[in-house]
Amino acid sequence: MSAKFARISLVILMVTHFCLAAWFAMITPYRTGGILQTQGDGKGGRQHVSDVGAPDERQHANYIRHLLTKNSLPILKPGSPDLGEEYQSHQPPLYYSVAKIVAEATGKTDVETSEFGRTIRLLNCFIGTIGVAGVFFAGLWGSKREEIGTLAASVASLLPMNVALSGAISNDPLLFTFMSWSVAFLLKAWTTTDDPDQATSALQKCAFLVGFALCTKTSALIVLIPHILVALWFLLNSVGLPTDTPRQMTLRKVHVAFLAILPILLVVRFWLRNQNLYGDPLAQKVFREAFPGSAQKSLMISIIEAGPGAGSSEVQYWINWIGYWTARSFIGVFGYMDIWFNESGNPYGKSPDLLYKAIILFNFLGLGGGVLWLRKNWNENKRLGAITLGLIGLTLALFVMFNNTYFQAQARYLFPALSAFATLMAIGWVHVFRKWQIALALVVIIFGGFTVYAGTQLPGEFAKRIQTESPSP
Repeated sequence: MSAKFARISLVILMVTHFCLAAWFAMITPYRTGGILQTQGDGKGGRQHVSDVGAPDERQHANYIRHLLTKNSLPILKPGSPDLGEEYQSHQPPLYYSVAKIVAEATGKTDVETSEFGRTIRLLNCFIGTIGVAGVFFAGLWGSKREEIGTLAASVASLLPMNVALSGAISNDPLLFTFMSWSVAFLLKAWTTTDDPDQATSALQKCAFLVGFALCTKTSALIVLIPHILVALWFLLNSVGLPTDTPRQMTLRKVHVAFLAILPILLVVRFWLRNQNLYGDPLAQKVFREAFPGSAQKSLMISIIEAGPGAGSSEVQYWINWIGYWTARSFIGVFGYMDIWFNESGNPYGKSPDLLYKAIILFNFLGLGGGVLWLRKNWNENKRLGAITLGLIGLTLALFVMFNNTYFQAQARYLFPALSAFATLMAIGWVHVFRKWQIALALVVIIFGGFTVYAGTQLPGEFAKRIQTESPSP
C-alpha cells in the first residue's frame, strides 16, 4: 500500500467515524427514563432505570454540571442519598473540564436539555475521531507498514461498540484517544534505533500523553508501566550519538529520566487531593465503599449454581458470563447492556447468536494470526510484540481482577488497549488472507455493515424501553 493511499484512507475513516458516532448520538435517548427489557428488578418484574441511553452518561453529565454550577471538583460520598446520580465523582477531572469549557463557549450549560447532550456528545465524536488517527499511527509506526496502520484504523473507525462510545457523554473516548496516541509514540520511540533525537522526542510526546491519560481516568496506569520500562531501557542503553561528549550523554539520560516520571508529575496534584480526601491516591477504596450493592461475582455464582447448567460454577462464570458476554460486547451491545442483536434479543436462553459468533470468529482469526506471526518473526518485531502483547496482558489482568469481585462483563474496559488489539488483528488478517485488500474489504463489510444495521434498529429498540408512564409503587 502506498503512503498516499494510506493517508487518504485515514481521512475517509476519520470522517466516517465522526459521522457514524454523530448518528448514534442523535438516535440515542438523553436523560430519558424507561424499562429495561432483558434485566429484572429482583421482584419478578423488569428493571426501571432513570436513563435507557448510554451507560453512566447521566452521571458523567452530572459531574460536568457540578463544575458548571460550583466551579469545584465533586466528592464521592458513600451512603449519600444522591449516590445514584453522582457515582462518577471520583473520576480525574480533565475530560469534564474540557466539556465544561465547550459548554460555556457554546452557551449550552443546562445539563437537563437535549441541546447540552448533543453538544457534548458531538465533542466526544470529535475526540473519538482523533483516536482513530492514533490507532492508525500505532499500527504504522509499530509495524512500519502502511496497510497495517490502515487496517487498524478501520477497526477503530467502524467497530460498532467504539462508534457508540464516541457518540455518548463519557470520559472513555478521551482516555482511548490519549492511550492510542501514547502507544503510537511509545512504539515510534522504541523502534527508532537510528535517530536518538527523534526517539527521545517521541518518548517526550508519549510522556505528556500518558500524563494526560492519567488525568482522564485511573485505568491509564496500564500504559504508564510500559512507558516507564521503555524509558528505563533508554537509560540502560545508549541514548545519544557516538559523537556525544560525556556531558552531552549525561544530559540526555537526565532528560530521559525526567520523561519517565513526567506523567506522574502531571497527575500528582489530583492524587494528593484523593489521599487527603479518601486516604487513597487512586480513590479505589472509596469506590468500593460506595458500591457494596452492585452486581457481584458471588451473586452471579449463586445464580449459576441455582440454574440447570452442569460443570463448575467458577468455570461457567469465567467462560460463559465473563468471556462470552465480553466477546459479544466488544462487537456491540447497546444501552445498559440491554440491546442485543441476536435471534432472541437478549443474552440468555438458547439463541444461536449466529451474527455475534461469526464476528467473534473473525476477530479471533485476526488475533490468533497476529500472535502466530509475531511468534514466527519475533526477533525482527520483538519491540512491537512486547508493547502490544504487554498492553493487552495488563488490560486483561486489570479486567480479571475487577471481575473477580464485581460482575462487569463489558468490553469497554478493554478498549484502553484498542490500538494494541487493532494492530494485532490487522497483522493477523493480512497474513491469514494474504492480501491486505481482502482484509480491508472484510473489515468494512463486517464492522461497517453491523454498525449501519445497528443504527437502523436502535431507534425502535430504544422506543420499546422508554417509559411512557410512571411505574407502579
